Amino acid sequence: MKLQTKLIAGGIVAFLIYAEKQRKNNNPKIFIRKKLIGGYNGYAAIPFGIFIKESEKDNKMLIEHEMVHWRQFQREGLIPFLINYGLEALKNGYDKNKYEIEARELSGEKKECVTNYTECIRLGLAETVNNPQFRL
Repeated sequence: MKLQTKLIAGGIVAFLIYAEKQRKNNNPKIFIRKKLIGGYNGYAAIPFGIFIKESEKDNKMLIEHEMVHWRQFQREGLIPFLINYGLEALKNGYDKNKYEIEARELSGEKKECVTNYTECIRLGLAETVNNPQFRL
């Protein structure tokens, strides 16, 4: 086996070990950033932590929403969660993704926004956040 292949394989193994350790972490690191990609206000970057837009750093509902995603990762494990979340997103889109619906419900989002989240956020109707540029 070539050295390059061994290094790549070793990196993958190290990453999977790290992910498994993070799975037991009930207090993931929260990274506060001035701007997030995709017009998002926050996202769980499994298994590294949670990223929150600086303007939302005190938004407990948003942080709880992202913590629900962290607990989903803890419940399912890295690979199953990423595959299942991705397949769910492909099948049902963002607003009707069962992982997103669970996060919205458990973070206390309004019932009328649970499956119509993007529009609610853009129109300022969501409890979690108000962002006219959300997902644009």
